[in-house]
Amino acid sequence: MRILYCSENYSPHDHRFLTALSRTAHEIFWLRLERSGRIQEERTLPENIQKVDWRGKGNQTFWLNYPSLAQKFKHAVEKIQPHLMHAGPIQRVALLPALIGFHPLLSMSWGFDLLEDANRNALWRLITRFVLHRSDWLTVDCHTVKNKAISLGFSEEKISIFPWGVNLKVFHPQKRSMQRKQAGYGRDVLIVHTRSWEPRYGVDVALNGFLLALQKMPIFRMYMLGSGSMEKPVRQFVKEKGLEERILLCGYRENESLAEVYRAADVYLSASHIDGSSVALMEAMACGCPAVVSDIPSNLEWVSEGQEGWVFKDGDAGRLAEQLVVIAKNPQDLIKRGENARRKAEKQADWDQNFAILMDTYEIVTNLKIGYHTN
Repeated sequence: MRILYCSENYSPHDHRFLTALSRTAHEIFWLRLERSGRIQEERTLPENIQKVDWRGKGNQTFWLNYPSLAQKFKHAVEKIQPHLMHAGPIQRVALLPALIGFHPLLSMSWGFDLLEDANRNALWRLITRFVLHRSDWLTVDCHTVKNKAISLGFSEEKISIFPWGVNLKVFHPQKRSMQRKQAGYGRDVLIVHTRSWEPRYGVDVALNGFLLALQKMPIFRMYMLGSGSMEKPVRQFVKEKGLEERILLCGYRENESLAEVYRAADVYLSASHIDGSSVALMEAMACGCPAVVSDIPSNLEWVSEGQEGWVFKDGDAGRLAEQLVVIAKNPQDLIKRGENARRKAEKQADWDQNFAILMDTYEIVTNLKIGYHTN
């Protein structure tokens, strides 16, 4: 088959999808909506992926651009003549094939597009429903996102749950005790936070919860990886509270070194307000690192209180601090819950196993006998 994979930018997730697709027998084309903001992925495009140059020098996309972009997009599609289009996020990317009426269209939710963006305002709600109405199938990464799609009128029978998963050969708990010793914080509780520094991920809750816990028991340290739109307030918080020795701002890491960070940590922290199946959470769990997470539905699909980690009320920094203190007072629980986390990852977060779900979905969608056409 000729498959056109459409994405918003070029992220580590896109690189992983394209790498896996490049190893199939299909002919893969990649169309990127825009090139804007920070560079998310520096690795070169995988071999056997044909990049589509389609919009000229445009780097940013606004709603008013879509009528003209749709025509350029249609021209590119007519040259490629794909048998299937795989596009997401919903509003900004899958909107293009929806506008030109392409079929068969497999729209892929990235979690935030349905859980957050679909509720922004009347325009975003209208676009979301329009794209879903014109989609032939939908992939989501968890039941939480599936339920949201159904509430927006999409057919449950045309949804595949596809947790993106992780490479269990890279993210594993081997040499975990050695890595923790090498971190040099043997007497402290080391927390790792790898979510982007964005409001939706509750970064302020994570910081305040950490500070409250530290005030009760001065034995916590935290690695904060990544960056985001909240970089200035994050750095300001660390400086004003005198936490430079307790919170280490580590920037971005490649997968191999990222796995070492997870293995060095005692616990993984996510205070997300909105999320699908978090790949970062799966990575930590695969490394045998138990998690303390907000009690949003998608997190609860992966972490149960007392099993793979600990849970606190979404947005409640005080309750987060209490859970961190519980962890510090009961270090014997870390090993057991870390083992449970790894088992959960092996069962449900294996990228190789889960990617097969996507391949099966491709077959289902192309066999719908909708036929290739555009408006």
